Formats: sequence, structure tokens, C-alpha cells
Amino acid sequence: MLIPMLQRELSIDDYVDHEEECRLGTLIADPNSDSQEQRLYAKEVTLLVDRALGNLDERELHIIRNRFGLHGGSEMTLEEIGRGLNLSRERVRQLEREAKDKLRATLGRHRGNLRFSLA
Repeated sequence: MLIPMLQRELSIDDYVDHEEECRLGTLIADPNSDSQEQRLYAKEVTLLVDRALGNLDERELHIIRNRFGLHGGSEMTLEEIGRGLNLSRERVRQLEREAKDKLRATLGRHRGNLRFSLA
């Protein structure tokens, strides 16, 4: 067979048109996928947040995880969390505020490098 001998592998940097204006990588790139920079940024932010969450005590961590649906869980109301911890909704709100203050203090020095609000 001659066809396999005539085919050659292409680099994604090879031009695919005669005018050398279009590269193969442009044609096969997925415009909906995250760039490497975006993936690296997300990974760094995840590490920062995980470290910050490590500064919370177990109860605060439980409240934050359930309140905001971290780790794939669903978001819960203050009342739902309070029922599980045998606390009032108001006490859970106070503990949530304290935990968020701790997170802000830990993440505050990274504020200039983050693209989201620490509010």
C-alpha cells in the first residue's frame, strides 16, 4: 500500500494552507476548554483555599463546607446546618461570620493576585 507511505505526521504548529496563515493547532483547538494558564490559576487558588480552610476548627469547617456546598455537596441553609449541630440558626450565622473572617485574614495577603472577591 502506498497511501500510508505518503501520509506523514503533522505537528500542531504546521501550516495547513498554502498561504501559511492557518496552523493545524488553530483548527483542532477547543475554544470552550480552559487555557493552561486558567487551569494553573484554578489549581493555585484551590491550594490557597484548602490551606486557609485548614486554619478552621472542625465546626467552622463543617459550617463553611455545608453552607457553600464545597466538595460537591449542596448548599444548606443556616437552619439546616443548625439542626445537624444542635445550634440555633443565629449561632450558626455567627460561627459562619467568624470562619469567613478567619478565611479573609488568611487569604488577605493574596488579595492582589486573586480574581475573586473576599467579601
